Amino acid sequence: MNKEGYIAAKKFFDKHKKIKNTATAVQKGSEILIYVTYPVFLAVLFFPNNIFWLKSAAVCGIGFVLVSLFRRFYNAPRPYQMYDITPVINKQTQGCSFPSRHCFSAAVIAVSVSVINLPLGIFLGALALIIAALRVAFGVHFIRDVAFGILLGALFGAVQYFI
Repeated sequence: MNKEGYIAAKKFFDKHKKIKNTATAVQKGSEILIYVTYPVFLAVLFFPNNIFWLKSAAVCGIGFVLVSLFRRFYNAPRPYQMYDITPVINKQTQGCSFPSRHCFSAAVIAVSVSVINLPLGIFLGALALIIAALRVAFGVHFIRDVAFGILLGALFGAVQYFI
């Protein structure tokens, strides 16, 4: 999306407060649902002594750290910085936009959960895509940030099945 697209999205959400509030609640609710599901998933695996919980915790944790370190090193600007615009949601972080950690985390958790419950994993993957779309529409990420975050999350999630 270009500067005009972000400006148009901001104007739309400013004009339609109910849609903005709903979209914000959907994003936050999706994040919470995904992030609450993950420790429950680990506990479900831990108690019957399924070793996959350890693989999942290690791969997800290491992936999160690596993505965080790369973001800090690469330090890509966010759309609101690059285009000097106000994002739809209150966000003041400078840089560290690429890749999106929200999208990485949502995708890696969705793939992880798929091992014990494929329909739930697919549902969480759909929520990851909603989060990605809203992060772009809100002006806090570029499409490449969220796309690469989801791709990395899916790849890291897949690694668990092969170690």
